[in-house]
Amino acid sequence: MLNNLNREIYGAGDIIFKEGDAGDCAYLIEDGLIEIIATVNGQEQRINQIGKNELFGEVALIDHQPRTATAKVLEKAVLITIQRALVNELLEKTDPIVRHLLLVILDRYRNKRGTSQPQSIVQQLDQAEVTSKRNAIRGEATQKLTMANDIRRALRKDEFEMYYQPICALSSGRVAGFEALIRWRHPAQGLVSPLDFLWLAEQTGQIRELGLWTLERSCRDWPILRKATNFALPFVSVNMSPSQLTGDSFVEDVKAIIARHRIPPTELKLELTETVIINKPEIALNLLNRLTDMGSSLAIDDFGTGHSSLETLNRYPIGTMKIDRSFTSTMLTSAQSKEIVGSSIRLAHSLGMDVVAEGIETEEVRGKLLELGCNFGQGWLFGKPSELKNISPAV
Repeated sequence: MLNNLNREIYGAGDIIFKEGDAGDCAYLIEDGLIEIIATVNGQEQRINQIGKNELFGEVALIDHQPRTATAKVLEKAVLITIQRALVNELLEKTDPIVRHLLLVILDRYRNKRGTSQPQSIVQQLDQAEVTSKRNAIRGEATQKLTMANDIRRALRKDEFEMYYQPICALSSGRVAGFEALIRWRHPAQGLVSPLDFLWLAEQTGQIRELGLWTLERSCRDWPILRKATNFALPFVSVNMSPSQLTGDSFVEDVKAIIARHRIPPTELKLELTETVIINKPEIALNLLNRLTDMGSSLAIDDFGTGHSSLETLNRYPIGTMKIDRSFTSTMLTSAQSKEIVGSSIRLAHSLGMDVVAEGIETEEVRGKLLELGCNFGQGWLFGKPSELKNISPAV
């Protein structure tokens, strides 16, 4: 999927594509000026001149017909190429109404072929949108496409980093394991939080490669991290996304990474949210059973914030429940939060699961969780996420 976006530079006079060429991609102008030329009544005529943040050639994203115009560079241009495969994936995740509207617009465009000047989908939408709204939509799309291209570059140039947050035994405070958390050291924006880019990677399919990169790096770092624990059954916990649980290749990829770095499967814990399971439950069940069969364990993250928690615990091979910080942070001041935390711990233990409470920042919260029987804790009380070089061996 990462090959579906690319930044290319063209010089003045270059032809991007010619009328009649086969096309499977569109172009977003990051900089420069493009001339659109079409044959009208047997004569070549300029029908449009477009610049920065404009999109052209976009009909090829959903129409397999030849190009209806020629695109020529007037001034040196930087273009982001958008392949059809990217749009296909995005459309799969788009509201059905939006997909329907796009198809209606495309049909109207097809009906006009040969009877009028070529008109792009963007131009047709322009006629129906207020200028301010159109510009807002275009700006948001440009921002997303640019970021998606930056993610592709970041993977190629190794701009992503792993930070590790300790997970400790509540009774002793000893480090039992670590959760692996990805960060992006952007050349212009500095350290970027995963909240600012993982959502887009999920939409574009880039999350698959990011997920494998995270797993690879965590397993590579595990021999050093392991020295920072003095727990009987240490582990590194790595997050999974819904897009990863879509086929057999994921299990094989996990096996290959484990073998390559010689990490015991029992020391790898894979974290998932209920969203991962809800999207494709039968496929997820099959893949999760195969992952646990090879020795790795599963943790359900953000427990209590989803829509089918009890069904998830009953049906899937979950070994660890992680209680969301929204409950632990308020359990000393909210009787309801305290009851939710206590009930969750009792439920997990009755099903043979360990419990990790997230967001622990004070000794008071830690003490209350111990009273309720919680096994492990994670939060600033025990340590913030840190780079590997800042993690010290256990004494």
